Amino acid sequence: MDIYKLDRIEEGIAAVENPDGVMLYVSAARFPKDAKSGDCFTFEKGSFFLCQIESEKRRKAIASLLDNLVEK
Repeated sequence: MDIYKLDRIEEGIAAVENPDGVMLYVSAARFPKDAKSGDCFTFEKGSFFLCQIESEKRRKAIASLLDNLVEK
């Protein structure tokens, strides 16, 4: 399953990183209305669907990295 990471939404355009690390620019209408930066998605049938487990896993990993930087 390919995971796409939402970087940002500006003026109706979503900047999303594909599994190869390439930024794509697509209509924000393809995402759920409550999508936010850092959320992870799968792409099926022309739309992006939130992958809650992957989003949480990545947020926890980033928080852990930040905590390690602060502690040192």
